[in-house]
Amino acid sequence: MNLRIIILSIVVMTISVFVSAQTARNPLNHEPANVTLQKSISSWKLSEEIFYRADGTQFDKRSFNYNENGQIISDVSFSCNVSENIWNETSKREFSFTGNKETILTSSLNFSNHQYFSKVEIEYDTKRKPVYSLTYNWNSDADDWYVNPYLRCEWEYDNMEKTIVYRKQYMNKQTNKWNDFDIRILYIYDEAGILTDEIFQSWNPEQSTWINRGMYAYSNNSEKQKVATSFIYASDKWMIDGKTIYSYDEEGKLARCDYFSDNTDNLLNAYSLYTYSEGVKAPVSVESKDVIVYPNPAVSSFELVIPEEYLGKVMYLFDASGNQVKSTVINNLTTKIDVANLSKGIYFLKIGDTSKTIFLN
Repeated sequence: MNLRIIILSIVVMTISVFVSAQTARNPLNHEPANVTLQKSISSWKLSEEIFYRADGTQFDKRSFNYNENGQIISDVSFSCNVSENIWNETSKREFSFTGNKETILTSSLNFSNHQYFSKVEIEYDTKRKPVYSLTYNWNSDADDWYVNPYLRCEWEYDNMEKTIVYRKQYMNKQTNKWNDFDIRILYIYDEAGILTDEIFQSWNPEQSTWINRGMYAYSNNSEKQKVATSFIYASDKWMIDGKTIYSYDEEGKLARCDYFSDNTDNLLNAYSLYTYSEGVKAPVSVESKDVIVYPNPAVSSFELVIPEEYLGKVMYLFDASGNQVKSTVINNLTTKIDVANLSKGIYFLKIGDTSKTIFLN
């Protein structure tokens, strides 16, 4: 798959219009990690995401804005006034980066002014992987953010740098201390390192155990179609709750999503279409020591972005058995690497003193 998650979204919208649309699209009210639109460096930028009911009626959309370096700076949500055939803005998210921290401010449109209601601060490690996040609510009485966050989320990775656990804990308002983690998501991979399942669980303090609540199971219809089937856990068994079919264009960009409320009658509930525009690629900072590979997993090629100090060095690619399958001198900060002749599986890229794990799909 060409579009995989780089940053997991942990902002939960509370606006009624958006919530109803979100429920129609995602039965578990959580974007599947396996198919979430990437927010990383790319020459093609998602400009608009429009949602339709099964009869073709538009009901929701998001537009995306970027800075001159290609980094996302905001996305704006709209609801459709069908009778007047106009779009009404409902909410907005603003993204900013400082060092290894990303801040996401979410606001709703109150008459003609935006009113903040959520702030998420995400801390990243040196490899740009999220470590933890803090979510704050807006204090309308003080016209400022509450000093203490109410939600903390953290990510855990394996030795292949793949996310294996995402967990949440809430602040105890009486003690101003964190409660134990009570929500988590487990990520399950196959032997090739491809994500196959996301399992949603909640903590049961009475039984001192984690309880299954929901799951996304991933499969392929074809090379250009991915399926996320959602399940809920009830009566000690998994029950199908819905599914989403993700369709990609010739360049691997997400083109359409079809949402089904359940998988028994296979009736379409809603669908979304995606529009892209050619954008500039974000330059690599001369202070950056990281090597970036995207998309990852890749299909027929990937982009390799390096810091200036690696110019002129040789990039080596090894298969899972340690056999060298490709090598090339890298003379540009951004280089397209062709891997169409390689089999699916896990590969290891090495350039200078940096190593990266790459998955070919």
